[in-house]
Amino acid sequence: MPKLSKEAKQRLQQLFKGGQFAIRWGFIPVVLYLGFKRGADPGMPEPTIWRYVSGPNVH
Repeated sequence: MPKLSKEAKQRLQQLFKGGQFAIRWGFIPVVLYLGFKRGADPGMPEPTIWRYVSGPNVH
């Protein structure tokens, strides 16, 4: 394995930190986006943001 310079190691560390940040803060929004884009299954109510923000709907 070739030896990396100190500068190259720092760049790789920054790249990995940026990737971790993107995965940690981007995963749930992407899942929500894909769920809203796909829509509801047949026979189920359409998903709305208000339904998830308001909490469980107990009657």
